[in-house]
Amino acid sequence: MQRSATVLTDIPGKPGRFWGDHTICIGPTHPPRWLIRLVGWGLAHDLTGSLAAVRLFLRRQQCQGVVTDGGASGLLFAWLQALLPWGRKPHVLIDCNWYEPSSRWRAWLKKQRLKLAARSAHRFVVWASHEVSDYARVFELPPHLLEYVPFHTTLTDYTYEIRDEGYLFAGGNYDRDYPNLVEAVRDLAIPTWIATTRPEQLAGVSLPDHVRVEGTTVAGFRQAMAGAKLVVVPMQAGLLHSGGQQTCLNAMFMGKPTIAVGRKWAIDLIRDGEDGLIVDYGDPLALRKAIRWVLDHPQAATRLGQRAHQRAAEFTTERTMRTVYQLVTGDEATPRKERQDADVLVSV
Repeated sequence: MQRSATVLTDIPGKPGRFWGDHTICIGPTHPPRWLIRLVGWGLAHDLTGSLAAVRLFLRRQQCQGVVTDGGASGLLFAWLQALLPWGRKPHVLIDCNWYEPSSRWRAWLKKQRLKLAARSAHRFVVWASHEVSDYARVFELPPHLLEYVPFHTTLTDYTYEIRDEGYLFAGGNYDRDYPNLVEAVRDLAIPTWIATTRPEQLAGVSLPDHVRVEGTTVAGFRQAMAGAKLVVVPMQAGLLHSGGQQTCLNAMFMGKPTIAVGRKWAIDLIRDGEDGLIVDYGDPLALRKAIRWVLDHPQAATRLGQRAHQRAAEFTTERTMRTVYQLVTGDEATPRKERQDADVLVSV
């Protein structure tokens, strides 16, 4: 077996796993609390990401390639390699969770920033297949630089107990359409737990008695999901970037009947009616019908959850990170084959 190539990154990985074994992590990876208090969460992450980008750039000759996120660290590193191309290394950006600004000026500026990054970036990795064409169209990026890689479950190292405590669970802080979910369950008897630390997402919504909005810890989120009868992932419509993959895959891996809102992203993970249910954005009647089906058909819902577990077991962290590693080290064929295999699974 050939010796593995070293990759520099600002994304931590644990030793003993594929990603951690083949990377050197260059920080800072997270801003200190004092900086967040001083300048706010967003700017603090941009500043620490920029510092990591400079450190990665100065040490790039020690590696075969570089992996960053798609935010401040990744964009600055790409700009540096574009403007100072001597000794350029293959650079893959993951977590390219990009939105389209509402302001025309900010949209134009973001497009120019990404086009400059594209002059040196080897790949922009996206977690939703539709983002390949959508990002290429909106930001005028070459489609071949955008690579869809399936996301992965994130349950390793968490302790939880699978049980059915009879409630519907939905959670997450960003891009959720919780008002749509509330309307769907308003006339249903099932207790509903919306786990978010951003209750402003439900501003102006009248909550029925059986719906509670209560945040929890990262570990508590996993256990809350593990105790649910079913899980709903209610995503917003109209956004360029699609989230929800982590929540959806974790729920499926736990064997929970899972209902995803948003066909354009959910088809990457769920075969509708086979190992989960998909409903369209902003349709509380369709969502209510899907929830009621789970409640009225417990045996069929159990089988749905069992198939969901089998499906989600294929979406491992190791597979995702191996694909990214092969992208940055030059083995182009394998990641594209993995993507094609995933597409075949979706279409079966």
